Amino acid sequence: MIHKPVFSIIVPVYNVENYLNACVQSLINQTFSDIEIILVDDGSPDNCPAMCDTYAAADSRVHVVHQPNSGLSVARNTGLAHAAGSYVLFVDSDDIINLDTCQRLLPFVDKSADIIIGDGISVGSRKKLSHGYTAACVRGDMYLKLALHEGSMPMAAVLYIYRREFLQENRLVFKPGILHEDEQFTPRAFLSAERVIESGICFYHYITRDDSITTQQDLRKNAADLYDSILELTDLYKQLADQKLKNRLLDSLVTKYLSLFQAGRLQQYGKAYIHKRFVLCNARRPKTVCKALLFAISPPLYWHVNNWVKQRRA
Repeated sequence: MIHKPVFSIIVPVYNVENYLNACVQSLINQTFSDIEIILVDDGSPDNCPAMCDTYAAADSRVHVVHQPNSGLSVARNTGLAHAAGSYVLFVDSDDIINLDTCQRLLPFVDKSADIIIGDGISVGSRKKLSHGYTAACVRGDMYLKLALHEGSMPMAAVLYIYRREFLQENRLVFKPGILHEDEQFTPRAFLSAERVIESGICFYHYITRDDSITTQQDLRKNAADLYDSILELTDLYKQLADQKLKNRLLDSLVTKYLSLFQAGRLQQYGKAYIHKRFVLCNARRPKTVCKALLFAISPPLYWHVNNWVKQRRA
């Protein structure tokens, strides 16, 4: 019988040779050893493919898949297709996790949750990316409702540990060819989950890369993909029967859209991304409605007023 590890850790690898070793060391040195590490070389042009093969030769728990460059979504999906563990973690190849992560997650594995919720911290800024709501095991849609009532909810897939069979049963994969794939994947996963539980474990460390280069073309695709994801999720949320959950999710999309606009990542690309009707029709909370009305009157005025308020608070 083929051994099935408790955890499959999926790491898409692309152009990170200065960061990969720290990432992999944080995985192979886990205090709980019943894991597999799947390194998906996404056609990396640097020394990463050879590094991955070296790790696999030294540790039988490390498996390497080499594929042509296809993007983060496809690399994660490839990892999922090769995973055998009961639960799946996604780790970006320039980040690290605590050495006791898997050990501390074990008690939650025993509860057979579809999704285990964790927290992360951004190295350098020390900003903690956490969840504002602590719950026992609840349905995913209920968790979304409660979390959004408390504020916002991080969508990064790396903060969640997924039961592998749950992902398979619900055909949950990452949409290829887009940036911000987590913005679609995470809410879909939660809406499908029968049992989610918050661990309270801050295990994930985001590393800010000094050599990261973002071009104007990257910025435009970044904005366009997030905008398209917001509109696609709007169609999904409008089909929900739970009116309170529907309202909170739609309101959260308006907030996300306005944040994208305020950051200057939409208005510079013209009228195609100025969607007053979307903002007016989906704002629900009084604060969001006020912002929507101001935006509908004049998007530039909204930007200046919001910027003035932020400066006053600084």
